[in-house]
Amino acid sequence: MAKAPEMFVVVMVMMSLSSAAARVLSAADASYSGKVLLVSMDGFRWDYVNKVSGLGNFTRMRTSGVTVDYVNPTFATKTYPGHYTIATGLYEENHGIVANYMYDPVRNATFHKTRSKESFWFGGQPIWVTAVSQGKQAGVLYWPGGDVEIGGHWPTMWEPNNDSIPFPDRVEKALSWFTDHDMDFVALYFNQPDSVGHYFGPDSPEVAEKVREMDGILGLILDGLETRGLSDVNLILTSDHGMAAIDMQKKLIDLWDVIDASMVDRVVDSGTLTAILPAEGREEDVVAALRNQSHMTVYRKEEIPENFHYKHNPRIMPVIVQTEPGWELSANINITLWWNSKGNHGYNSTLPSMKPIFFARGPDFRKGVNSTFISQVDIYALMCRLLNVKPAPNNGSLLSTAHFLSDADQPTGAAGKVYMHLALVHFMASAFLFLV
Repeated sequence: MAKAPEMFVVVMVMMSLSSAAARVLSAADASYSGKVLLVSMDGFRWDYVNKVSGLGNFTRMRTSGVTVDYVNPTFATKTYPGHYTIATGLYEENHGIVANYMYDPVRNATFHKTRSKESFWFGGQPIWVTAVSQGKQAGVLYWPGGDVEIGGHWPTMWEPNNDSIPFPDRVEKALSWFTDHDMDFVALYFNQPDSVGHYFGPDSPEVAEKVREMDGILGLILDGLETRGLSDVNLILTSDHGMAAIDMQKKLIDLWDVIDASMVDRVVDSGTLTAILPAEGREEDVVAALRNQSHMTVYRKEEIPENFHYKHNPRIMPVIVQTEPGWELSANINITLWWNSKGNHGYNSTLPSMKPIFFARGPDFRKGVNSTFISQVDIYALMCRLLNVKPAPNNGSLLSTAHFLSDADQPTGAAGKVYMHLALVHFMASAFLFLV
């Protein structure tokens, strides 16, 4: 057991190191280019690049930049929560986008992922707002939440999602924003291979072909950066979640075969992750009935594990149901059967099938670096570092990404100092916990 004076010294050292690290994180450093192109290919599972042959442009990324084996996504492995976590560095319970479809009991309002544009839904500060609020130029192309006023700010330029726009045209527009409008940051979104993964399943030849197509799109980006002379742009390529195989003929549960409609005020969302607002006084009945059904885990809101970071928000319903991989719980069985999807996500974020990709390349990244994993919440802090802007409060850290940066091997470089300071903070925190 540590004595009180010794504990005080340990705490003061930890605070000193944390403050030093914070100064390094927030200080602008001219050694970074200040230019970032963030690209998401929706539903791009981490192992697609290993399973599919002929991906020459992903090989270019591996050899000329940083490769992370997989990203640990946040709990609700859905499109809007995942993309907004990438943009803000916050867990869903903190930024408020807890699902693609939500109910806010405080405002008695419902959220639809493609139609709801009211600012109050979007908490935290996405990277484009961080950039423009500090004098940078930021553009957003089709990224979830990018066509909404947030914190009193809009991106400098933006376009809402439109699936009809051909992918090569998207690439052309993103690159032209750097050359013609002098953007410092551009976010670019593609809805593939997610859509094909839903229709045909992650192990299908159709997904393999779509992955090859996306490799070609990556080639357009890499070649375009070079031919346009955009050597000062750092490229980050990632995704929101992975994809799992499902069987709607054998592994589909009708919610209304399990509970009676009189027990429920509303079912906000169903499928792999179901959110239920029970009728007044009926929560115990709902939970008991659901727990009598196999192939699912039923959580009362207060029982959700803290490490899910999916509890402390009024938009998270009193009853959350997580199905086993491959299974779904449907509140509208006829529509679900009509879609007859072969792939889905929304399962527990610890599953390998739910983990997405991460690659990075550019003037401020080291070459040929490989790392096992990072957390999705860490990407925001990395982008702030590259843009030379002070990050808003977030749940991420540079501890897992500082060694990606080109000056990480130099003790006097910003990334090197960040890495050393944060490593020391981690060590001292561990020592403190051991002593007490």
